[in-house]
Amino acid sequence: MTRLLVRVDATHEKGLAHAARTSRLIASLPGSLEVELVGTGESLSRFFPGVTITPTGPDAGATVLARAEAFEPAAILIDEPDMDPGLWAALEKVPHIKRIAIDDFGGPMPADLAVNGTVIPRYHTYTGLRSGGKSMCGGHYALLSRHFAGARHDAPRTGPIVAVCGGGDRAARWAMTLAEIGPGLAIGYGFTLIVGAAYPRFDALSEIARAHGTTLERGLPPETLARRLAEAPAAVLTGGMIAYEALAAGVPALVFPQLENLVEEIDWFAQRGGLIDLGFETGDKPEHIAAELTGLLNNPARARALSQTGPQLVDGLGMERAAAAVAELLKLGQGGKE
Repeated sequence: MTRLLVRVDATHEKGLAHAARTSRLIASLPGSLEVELVGTGESLSRFFPGVTITPTGPDAGATVLARAEAFEPAAILIDEPDMDPGLWAALEKVPHIKRIAIDDFGGPMPADLAVNGTVIPRYHTYTGLRSGGKSMCGGHYALLSRHFAGARHDAPRTGPIVAVCGGGDRAARWAMTLAEIGPGLAIGYGFTLIVGAAYPRFDALSEIARAHGTTLERGLPPETLARRLAEAPAAVLTGGMIAYEALAAGVPALVFPQLENLVEEIDWFAQRGGLIDLGFETGDKPEHIAAELTGLLNNPARARALSQTGPQLVDGLGMERAAAAVAELLKLGQGGKE
């Protein structure tokens, strides 16, 4: 059986997308795997049920190295929002172990395989790959659940308007605003607000939602989230992985890039007609959201164009492509070490 050591966190600050995409990638691999994980976050056990989880401690590199020496994996898979030089330096002590980086920004990481599903070309540079290493970059390598590609883009969208809020403090505050104003924005459609399982102050959010008639859902599995998007005539979203999922599902979407590092990415999609950019400065302003959403709902031709363009930019099949590359690297299902 092939052993795989994983380094990933699942916290409100970092979001749950890293753990979600990593767990789905592992589930997509052929053959039998024995997995251990080094990371922080109460939600990790939900994404990796039954997996031994070691907290990172003050020195993640030392923790990962200790587990690598004890567990003796065939590969270490790392999915972190920022490169940890100490971690990669520690791995030099176990050069025989393959290294897989799931990444969004590029860098000098000495990996055997780097998978980067973001669309900004300047984030696609990997100067430190090991001999024979390769990178796979671009929207067609976005690690999405297959359910988003399977959403029917041509189906009548008769469900409620959907809002989905990702991680971070600004997104959390935006969810409070949407819980209050959402039904007024979506008169005649209904309004559903979806947040992640790690959303803070969920009880307070629930009270606001009940008081204003907002349907509130938390921690939806990908098949349910894909169905919500497929049924929605429009979606209001934060930036991050949910924007890619909405593009693959073909839902006309208005996106608030709540973090500065998301601005360029959302602008890239907007310039190509895949979504409507609410703006970093203005995206959380109720009057701006109302004007943009009303304009979209009153313009069926624009909504159809967004719906058709999204899946062309992100086809939702990146998980299968990445899984094939990892399987090739580790010789899974090919008579290798299993």
